[in-house]
Amino acid sequence: MPQVVNVLGYGPVTFPDGMSKEEIAEALKQLPPVAAQQPPAPVAQPTTVMGKLAASPVGGFVRGMMDIPEAGAQLVTRGLEAVSPAGSSMEKFMASERKRVEDINRQNEALYRQSRAGQFMPDEMDVGRVVGNVAGSLLPSTAAVKALNLAAAPVKAGAVGGAVSGALQPVTPGATDFFSQKAQQIGLGTGAGAAGGYLSDKMLNLLFGRGPTVTQAAQPTTAQAQTSATVTPTASVTGGQMTPGVVGADASAALTEAQKAILERGKAMGFRTTPGQETGSRSLQQMEARMESNPMFSGAFNTIKDTNQKVLNRATAQAIGVDAAELSNPVLAQAQRQISAVYNKVASPNVQKLDQMYVMNGIDLIDSAAEGLTTQPLRTNIFVKQLQDFAAKGEATGNQLSTLSSKLGKKAKNEMTTVNGDRELGQALFQIKEIVDDQLMAGMSAADQAAFQAARANYRNLMTVRTSSGVINPSSGNVSGLNLASALTRKDPRGFMEGTNTTPMYEAARFAQAFRPIVGDSGTATRMMEITPLNMLLSMPTNLAASAYTSAPASAMARRLQAGVLPAGTLNPATEELLRRALPLTAGAGLTSGLLGQ
Repeated sequence: MPQVVNVLGYGPVTFPDGMSKEEIAEALKQLPPVAAQQPPAPVAQPTTVMGKLAASPVGGFVRGMMDIPEAGAQLVTRGLEAVSPAGSSMEKFMASERKRVEDINRQNEALYRQSRAGQFMPDEMDVGRVVGNVAGSLLPSTAAVKALNLAAAPVKAGAVGGAVSGALQPVTPGATDFFSQKAQQIGLGTGAGAAGGYLSDKMLNLLFGRGPTVTQAAQPTTAQAQTSATVTPTASVTGGQMTPGVVGADASAALTEAQKAILERGKAMGFRTTPGQETGSRSLQQMEARMESNPMFSGAFNTIKDTNQKVLNRATAQAIGVDAAELSNPVLAQAQRQISAVYNKVASPNVQKLDQMYVMNGIDLIDSAAEGLTTQPLRTNIFVKQLQDFAAKGEATGNQLSTLSSKLGKKAKNEMTTVNGDRELGQALFQIKEIVDDQLMAGMSAADQAAFQAARANYRNLMTVRTSSGVINPSSGNVSGLNLASALTRKDPRGFMEGTNTTPMYEAARFAQAFRPIVGDSGTATRMMEITPLNMLLSMPTNLAASAYTSAPASAMARRLQAGVLPAGTLNPATEELLRRALPLTAGAGLTSGLLGQ
């Protein structure tokens, strides 16, 4: 069996079986001595100021700056040599120029590596040189983006910046596949630059919110410039469109100013919104629609809808003089009784003077507006004739005026709600009733006038919701916010459309119109899954997660992120715009230099 001896410096050494220890010792003496390990030669330290500068990170920055013109010169000479006619004096001249440029580049690179020898690990990035590369490529990148009119498209601007930076990265001098390597550099630079532009745009939107649309147009003529001097520019909310890098107007990107104002007033009334509604994000609302349509998540959304329905019902009930969370038949009857009680109270046998001019002029104006629209002339109506008779006498009792007002209201309601009724005549009779009520109120005390004025407003609101189709479901007691908004638009366009009426019912209708339910009551959610005890148990954690998602803090956070993390006004608009233009280019060049740098 062979004998193995572990010898220092040599490791295991095998000797034949049968050798004695003396023979093995003698054989070991014959082994050549192990060479002593020589210490590494010390690196020469720079002694001059320029040498010390080159050996520092500042030298890396300077070298990175020099990479750009050196690589540009190499690219130009290589390109001119390639397009020169074969065998021509032009080709020979460009070949010599290319060799001279590459020799200079090779010498400069060797000197830099020698001065920085031992300062980096094998795979360590030369940060100073990368920063110099970015700084050196910003000027040509900016010029290219400006020439291509891409300042408003951060992704495209970043891609152009990355392509320019890639084109200006050095290639090893003497490489035979120069143009293949250059194409790879440009391709990688374009991709890295686009990614940098995209990430920088998202980061800026997170910090400052979505910025105004920036458009680059042709230079205006003198006349256009003079005309535009009197026009106040307006900023529009922007968001990403399907075309990569385009930042243009997007209705789903954010809330309009009107929606923001309505949202604040609606939240003060008790209305709730989802994060998608809070921010105006179409993507979030699409996700919420799926969640609301699935019983595993729908609990929180049903709670929001129920809360908003009660707020809407209560605001409408208050508008007709009652305090209730629903408008069922008994509630509507109660409102009618309360209004009638006020009208009956002001009826008295006392004679009061009428404003003849006010009454006759009012009838003339209403008759002129309704002329040709009604099935019969307004003045032929028996109740209008009675009012004309009172005006001719110049007086009437409180009982007479109260009775006439009640009959005018009933006749107007019948004309507007029955199948064979005349809607235009009904509206005209309601306006005549207002004239009668004005005369009835003129002879009251201040307290009675206040009560009667409130009853008149309640009556107008009651007629609006009762005579408009689909506003109230008296069986469920729920109000349709969209139908209420439609009715107010028709009945009181000035109060609703122009915003002169800001009572709770009007504000609730505006909220319902601005923030419609994401999913209607189609029954989809209840048909999607069989409701069993097991499914109810399984839906508990998902509904808890949906409740957390739709909570007020989550909605506020989503809205805050939409508006930007930094408070408004942290930077002036000019500085913010400069960042939005410069950061995509810088990020694109930085990623490219980091990937392709020496």
